[in-house]
Amino acid sequence: MPQFYITNESTEDTLDSTDDLQEAIRIAREATRQVQVGDPVCVEYEGKTIKQFVLMPDGKVVEEALR
Repeated sequence: MPQFYITNESTEDTLDSTDDLQEAIRIAREATRQVQVGDPVCVEYEGKTIKQFVLMPDGKVVEEALR
């Protein structure tokens, strides 16, 4: 059973899942390039967001600090 889920927070869709954190981060960064500017893509573990990425207007993917 996968431990890490990659989700689009705006649509609440699960985009992918994996057992490896580094793979989850790679997938999330790639998925962030496919969503609307400003839509957060998150890596979730045990139902909690542990990483969050956003596409900026200039095309860069940045990791946002979690609150």
